[in-house]
Amino acid sequence: MDLGNLTKERLVALIVVLLNTAAAVVYSPISKNWVFVAGCGLLLSIPGLALIWFREALSVTGFDRGVLRDSPPIFIDVIGWLFLVVLPVIFLAGLMP
Repeated sequence: MDLGNLTKERLVALIVVLLNTAAAVVYSPISKNWVFVAGCGLLLSIPGLALIWFREALSVTGFDRGVLRDSPPIFIDVIGWLFLVVLPVIFLAGLMP
């Protein structure tokens, strides 16, 4: 990946992923194994990171009556930030089964 493509939003999202992983290790009551907890925190952050980093490519939804329809990239961006912020909070609060 070219470092020129690393925008402020992508850099902030990457920092949030690292903070989510660190917070999972420090605050999670789920397990005493910190490697497992860090892996879970990282894996829960990856979908949001992918939605934020690749929103333009994911905005092409498919064909509708033979016409390619695009969804606005801002919707995918908002969903990505929700995934990036809400899923780790649910994990840390112990709300997952």
